[in-house]
Amino acid sequence: MGLRERKKQATRRALRDAAVRLTLERGLEKVTVEEIAAEADVSTRTFFNYFGTKEDALLDDLPRGPDEEARREFVDGGPTGDFVEDLITALIRFLVSTDDLATQRADMRLRRQLTEREPQLVRGVLARFYEMEAELAAAVAERTGASPEDDRPLLIAAAAMSVMRHTMRRLHFSETEEAAEVRAKVREAFRHLGEAYGPFASDD
Repeated sequence: MGLRERKKQATRRALRDAAVRLTLERGLEKVTVEEIAAEADVSTRTFFNYFGTKEDALLDDLPRGPDEEARREFVDGGPTGDFVEDLITALIRFLVSTDDLATQRADMRLRRQLTEREPQLVRGVLARFYEMEAELAAAVAERTGASPEDDRPLLIAAAAMSVMRHTMRRLHFSETEEAAEVRAKVREAFRHLGEAYGPFASDD
């Protein structure tokens, strides 16, 4: 990553942190975009270069789905050729920041505080996860050759997102927790799901 991109990410993070800090202190309705920009030591114009609204800034740490490279790798049958393992890889790549688990845990804790204080933000959180689920269903459909409207890719995506939400709640996101442990917990959750529904799949 080049210096320019690192600076952009730092500015984005500073704006998000300022929005979260001020909202937790005063409440969303009592915080202005101008105050958020000033807190981050940038102009109001710069704020709008990154975010359309205060709510966008507050929810910026939410994952947005796999990047095009990760999506294409999964659709093309990679990286291993095993569907479940490749699905787990794709999920981890766009939902878990394995380079900095402790920071992600802190972000999740702050997001929970925000939604408890400002319940109107829940709609935005749910909308983002719905978008990710729809993107995942489309990728599954493309990989398997199914129609995006078929039940199978839709159910796979819904179940996979539920597995990830469950797993992320169980993660400690500590300094000693490794990416391999995250993968192991996701795999274990999928195994439990398979054991629960396996008998139904074998029924005539």
